[in-house]
Amino acid sequence: MHSLTLYTVGFAVFGWAVYALYEAISKRNAKYNPRGLPGPALVPYIGRIHDLPIDYMWLKFKEWADTYGPIYRTKMLGANFVIISDESIAEDILVKRAKVYSDRPEIRSLFDPKSTHGSMEYLPLMGKNQYWARQRKFTHAYLTEATNTRYHGIMELEAKRWMYNLLNEPDNFGFSLEEMASKVMCQLTWDDHTLSTYLTPSAWGLLTQMSPAGPITNVLTPLWHLPMFMNPWKTAERKRHDEQQAWWMDQLLNTRRLMEEGKQRPCFTRNFLETAGKTSISGDHEASSVIGMMALVGIFTVAGPLYYFLVSMVHHPDWQGKCQEEVDRVCKGRMPTIADMPNLPILRACIKETMRWKPNVPTGVAHECEADDWYGGYFIPKGTRILPLDYAFLRNPVKYPDPENFRPERWLEKGWPTFKEPMSKFPTIKGMSSFGWGQRQCLGMSLTQDEMVVATGALMWAFNLKRKEDPTTGQEIEVPLDKSNSLLIVKPDPFQMAFEPRSAARRAQLIEQWKQAESKDAEERAAFLRAAEKKEVLC
Repeated sequence: MHSLTLYTVGFAVFGWAVYALYEAISKRNAKYNPRGLPGPALVPYIGRIHDLPIDYMWLKFKEWADTYGPIYRTKMLGANFVIISDESIAEDILVKRAKVYSDRPEIRSLFDPKSTHGSMEYLPLMGKNQYWARQRKFTHAYLTEATNTRYHGIMELEAKRWMYNLLNEPDNFGFSLEEMASKVMCQLTWDDHTLSTYLTPSAWGLLTQMSPAGPITNVLTPLWHLPMFMNPWKTAERKRHDEQQAWWMDQLLNTRRLMEEGKQRPCFTRNFLETAGKTSISGDHEASSVIGMMALVGIFTVAGPLYYFLVSMVHHPDWQGKCQEEVDRVCKGRMPTIADMPNLPILRACIKETMRWKPNVPTGVAHECEADDWYGGYFIPKGTRILPLDYAFLRNPVKYPDPENFRPERWLEKGWPTFKEPMSKFPTIKGMSSFGWGQRQCLGMSLTQDEMVVATGALMWAFNLKRKEDPTTGQEIEVPLDKSNSLLIVKPDPFQMAFEPRSAARRAQLIEQWKQAESKDAEERAAFLRAAEKKEVLC
């Protein structure tokens, strides 16, 4: 063996022995380790990372929950984890004790997302600090205002565009689905749907970077500290990060230029620039980042559930038929709008059951304990990562009888534990555990529900969703139920399916309504510019 190799191996073994000794000593010190919690046997430093699969790791966490109970501890590369699989315990810790459990752990493969300068850029990942507090208040205000104004008809416009694209390019439905969600956010944020060309891949780039199944430095964290010249992971992230920040800033500066020319219609960025002195946001960099992050998250929260809604309807044509009948009866031949939501409980039940059956964030998003604490006789030291296991919550057989199967009736029929009235309000996806807990609960729940109702209602109005036939064999191509990525926010692996117009008349109506909507939108934009030019001349 080469002498350098022997030296390296010897050094690694020595380091391992030193750390093992440190672990053995520190185990007796409750200051550094959870006390009393059950959990799998731990290997010094490594913990259980060696048998935690990168793919579908929520299944392993659920397996351990079934063995060790609704709250247990593990360790990975020196970091303490407490996994919660019972909603009542999550409520006790993450909601009732939110002052202690609202921090976020650092994600190694991002540049300082948790504190100081970097914390101004990624609100959902940010540590609990002044930037997080003011950006959360800012985001809440903007999303609430958008909800109250019904998004100026943007969702309905983009749903019509999507139906038209599905009609013409059905095999490209994955791209057009994500583009629809992206275009909604680009319109709301910058009043320019064409920006989705950049925003969509930018969103998935960030999601990949922050996920355990992304770069290896999220698992083997010491690799992140290698010098830049020999660190391809940090080099790639520097490029991605800087490009994303520069693009967000470009959009803010472009909005400011259009405002100065009187050519910028209402949008989130214009609202900020008009009221910049009245908010606590520090300046252009922070504003462009928090607004850009709103746009990114609006893609994640809609695209995943929408993909799985397609899967649900293909596998459950009986419920697809019930949704179509309800849309036809309520809307009387037209495409649904947000205003129809109270009268579409079956559609809402299928959306909610999809999000329960195929949760978008199955592992949950980790919180971090900000101070030493005790819960139920268990000691939880500061810095422990608390993982609310959403997959386990939504598989609770007491709350959700027959949890492995798609049963929308659990939201519609008396006798089920989850049934609530009135049906004009329930079922609702707002408040679902998938949106997080306590002070870290997602602020975009209303936006997600509204867009899901409009998009899925449009699908039910326009198409029969079916398995696609193999042109060679004539056999149906199966739509898998158990294949997905393993990112923090999941979506199914690419699959094939068919979008069959419900009738020739509906096909013609779909085309005509998009042409009318496109023409109306173009005319409104032109009228705004004409008014701006007239005002400039008068001035």
